[in-house]
Amino acid sequence: MSYTSISILKLSATLPQVRDITELLGYKKVKNAFKAPNQIASYYWFDEKDYRSWTGVELEVYKTRKGPIKIFTRSRVSRSYWDLLQQNRTLKLLRDLFGGHFESDAGKNRYWRPNGAAPSPLSSGCYLARWRFHNNLQRAELYLQHRNLGGDLAKDVPSGLPFIDELNPRLLSNNMLVPYLIAAWEEYFRATFTACLRYSRKRESALKQAKLGHVEFEQLIAGSLQAERLIAESFSFQRPSIIAKNFGYVDSKIDIAAILRKPYRGRKESLFDLIENIVNDRNQLVHTGEININLFDAKLKALFVDLTQAVDRAYQHIAKQSNFDPIYDY
Repeated sequence: MSYTSISILKLSATLPQVRDITELLGYKKVKNAFKAPNQIASYYWFDEKDYRSWTGVELEVYKTRKGPIKIFTRSRVSRSYWDLLQQNRTLKLLRDLFGGHFESDAGKNRYWRPNGAAPSPLSSGCYLARWRFHNNLQRAELYLQHRNLGGDLAKDVPSGLPFIDELNPRLLSNNMLVPYLIAAWEEYFRATFTACLRYSRKRESALKQAKLGHVEFEQLIAGSLQAERLIAESFSFQRPSIIAKNFGYVDSKIDIAAILRKPYRGRKESLFDLIENIVNDRNQLVHTGEININLFDAKLKALFVDLTQAVDRAYQHIAKQSNFDPIYDY
């Protein structure tokens, strides 16, 4: 689902004028592999400052030989407060400067209204990290749904003979997903740490612990990565024990270890210990090629749930300590 509009300008409007205003609004010209008839150009707007954009705004310019210039805009259903404002701003400026009219999903010459106030930059940054984690797990879930393992050897139950299970293609496939899942887990916490560091009043401790080499300093000078992300790249975010330590550098009220050690579904093993063990499995596979011969489908699918629960606990805890409401519109 998306939010779309079409602006039909007066015949006096020219393409160079439209191009100049489009660029003035901050749109960047992009290539479109599926160019439609009469399409002149495609543009895209995305504001990375303070995590304002979530999906951005697309803009396309159309012109027939004798007809008026038509401009289409589109934003996705998951757009941000600022994406919506940019789409409204675009419609208003085009109409004010070139005349004509526009039609949006809200009606003729009607603008969209934001649902509530704008989230804080920290709230927006933490939400984007959580949203990307959701998308990364969804990709792995789709892989499992469409995976086709045939043959007698790819059974989803133990054979009773460990050396046979070590040859099971299903177990190898399941084990190969573990590094991917830990990478998604790690990226969630690194991206969240980046946002927390950017808006933290207690940055000195993290800066002292950061290990930046000449390559990182060159990237910083070149502006290819934001400073907080470069600092976050120097920390590890795989093990809960290390994650908890890292977040303590930016906010002593954030205690990731404590929330992951809380009881979980009546199990003896906490999420903290479970994920520490999963990281061990990941390292064993990556460094030695040895697989966990107990990781059948049910256990792997349970891991998806466990990682999601752990991330949500962390997200909710950080939101509470930072005074913002979690967002779950994925």
